[in-house]
Amino acid sequence: MQNTDKSISISAADICIYDSGILHIHIKIKNAFTLKDALSIFEARTKLTKGQKHPVMFTAEYSFVTPSKEVNDYLSTPERMRLILADAFVVKSFSQRLAAKTYLIMRSPKKPTAIFSSQEKAIVWLTKYL
Repeated sequence: MQNTDKSISISAADICIYDSGILHIHIKIKNAFTLKDALSIFEARTKLTKGQKHPVMFTAEYSFVTPSKEVNDYLSTPERMRLILADAFVVKSFSQRLAAKTYLIMRSPKKPTAIFSSQEKAIVWLTKYL
């Protein structure tokens, strides 16, 4: 695992920046991932990164957490994307994989975005965007 340079914890997620420059957002929500949660994560990561761009890896504590339609809409907004170099979603379950693939198909993200089954693979891919 990578060393952590800085971190912040909020009710929705633990957020850290690895020494390599990868931002890791670990979602702590059990079921429905709402727009309120996404906005609180955006605010915390903006504070942590001091407005600098990073490649981002998303993981989740619980395998059944899936984003709401409003979260999927928000993920591709210019406001959210302005601090993103690339997004990597590490999925644990079929429902997470389905939600991530639906996002890729329906939103056609403007930044490089990929789905992985392990953090190690996601980190290797994200290092291309540092």
